[in-house]
Amino acid sequence: MPTDFVIDADAGYAPDDLPPVPVRIDGEVYQAHCPKDSVGLILAELQERASDPAAQREAVHQILQSLFTPEDADQLLAKVLDLGNRRVTLRYVLHLLNLVSEHYEPDLRAQREEMGLAEPEPKRQATAAKNAVRKKGKGTRTPPRARA
Repeated sequence: MPTDFVIDADAGYAPDDLPPVPVRIDGEVYQAHCPKDSVGLILAELQERASDPAAQREAVHQILQSLFTPEDADQLLAKVLDLGNRRVTLRYVLHLLNLVSEHYEPDLRAQREEMGLAEPEPKRQATAAKNAVRKKGKGTRTPPRARA
């Protein structure tokens, strides 16, 4: 029995609606896009495969592809792998990912609110003074013993 009802998962979800942001990298300006939220999985793989250079190279390339056009990602990966380029490194790429993610965070928060997703409340840590147990009574302020 065929049905005409189809759930449209694309309705209301348009990640490309966020405009790209210009980013200066090694003297050149690129257009960075909002990274996919799944980039965290790539970061986990990058850490997990720290001893596998080929897997690390692929993970860095995927991170760059999540931010830039395929052509720009290829060009930037070449800069990462260029031993003569001391500026654009793996650490630089991770720093860049953090900067771009922070730039888009207000927009992403607004999108989550529109979708009815609650923001996690920040954890409050108790201060040491509130949790300290005060000792009362004999022996709480015993002076040090004199040496004989």
